[in-house]
Amino acid sequence: MRNNRTIVRSLVTGQGTFLAMSDGLIVWETSSARKTLHLRTMATALLGVKEDNYSISKLFVGDKQGQLHVVQFPDFLLFHTVTVSDNALRAMCMTDHGDLLIADAKGRVLSVDKQGKPSSLFDTNRSVSSIRVERETIRIQSGWEQCVYNWKGDLANSEDASRSFGDSLMMRRMRERKALEERRRAAEAQLRFLPSA
Repeated sequence: MRNNRTIVRSLVTGQGTFLAMSDGLIVWETSSARKTLHLRTMATALLGVKEDNYSISKLFVGDKQGQLHVVQFPDFLLFHTVTVSDNALRAMCMTDHGDLLIADAKGRVLSVDKQGKPSSLFDTNRSVSSIRVERETIRIQSGWEQCVYNWKGDLANSEDASRSFGDSLMMRRMRERKALEERRRAAEAQLRFLPSA
């Protein structure tokens, strides 16, 4: 029988690699070992936490049913599962205070404390690709758009990165065209100096 399992999420660390499969299987691979854990649904977000700034001590796994699974190391065992949202969890990051921030598929940003209790912070009304905390702000990536929020959920800044990508692409093409024109002129100049037959 053929295996139709595909990798849907991965996380590469200095210690090893996490792979989340389409059938709910989570794999932890190192150079010397391979451990597996089976969830009942597909993972949609992974976050590894280093509590001693060296080795992974926890793996947070968000799934498409809005559940957060906490996997303990070094045993790679499921510590507990808590329902955080009624939508898929899309992105996660840790705050300096050890709280977990999660964005779901509806664009809601939630905080989960160390006891696993979720609380809603604000709603972005955007599809969230990634989330991270920078000093006193929360940076949300939503497709090409980068948004900066304060902790109350007020939008402080929004930038459409596709414009800068388009500008960069246009500038690169202009430079390439200019370089091609210079090569053409240099080749024509060399032809002028060739002796005629």
